[in-house]
Amino acid sequence: MTEQSNWEHYLLNDDDVADFIIKGYLILDTGSGQEVNRSILERLNSLDSNPGDKIIEAAPQLSEIYDHPRVRGALSSLLGHDYSMNEHRHCHRNPSGSRSQIWHQDSLDISSLHPRHDKHVHQLLMMYYPQDVNKLNGPTALIPGTHLLSNQARDRTASQGNFKYQVIAEVPAGHVLILHYDIWHAGTANSSGNIRYMIKFLFDRVSESTIPSWKHDPSKSFGITTKLDAQPTMGLQRSLGDRIRINRREMWNNLSGSRVAIEDYYDRFTGAWPTVPT
Repeated sequence: MTEQSNWEHYLLNDDDVADFIIKGYLILDTGSGQEVNRSILERLNSLDSNPGDKIIEAAPQLSEIYDHPRVRGALSSLLGHDYSMNEHRHCHRNPSGSRSQIWHQDSLDISSLHPRHDKHVHQLLMMYYPQDVNKLNGPTALIPGTHLLSNQARDRTASQGNFKYQVIAEVPAGHVLILHYDIWHAGTANSSGNIRYMIKFLFDRVSESTIPSWKHDPSKSFGITTKLDAQPTMGLQRSLGDRIRINRREMWNNLSGSRVAIEDYYDRFTGAWPTVPT
């Protein structure tokens, strides 16, 4: 079996999925050869204008990124094995001298986009970088966990506490960020003297889960539910902690097609009263 057809080998495991639910993002090394990244970068530099949704036609080697088994395994784990690529995609060209973006969620102005949903994964955003990304050339900044608040009022979410725990995604060429579509993020300033490219892809859930689509071990359910509850909401308002915890459980339930992570799942105080010695 070739690596290209062996995407099931790269399915996520329970802890990977739980980490994605908690943080809202996954950093993945596609394993694409550097000659592929260099070729894509050369093609992007040769373009006269931004092709928008036609970026794949303009740079056909991008198929070696989004079709790589490591990418397919991760997307299948989070969206189901029948996921599809959305018709919308874009080449983001960040020239040297650019300023940082404001914190934002990506728009819902395109008809093929799903409504925001802080308890499920209907759509994933993937950012591919054909060149190394460092602190000088405009890495993407993320606020972990904010996808779990996507149905909060925008002004409340935009003013979340401090961002001591924000993530600056400095990654080598060939890496991708796989993001819950609703996560708050921003492109940072580019002072490197070079252009920084990022190609944005969107992927859609086609059908609802009836069983986990990743490498699931039922014996770990107790530990995973505990992990979803116990992981602190770093940098987000403490008053929203209960809502975040509930949304983590609901997202796990929706992804796994079960109700295993329910409130009384591991409540040791349920059931008959213990016998009191006399």
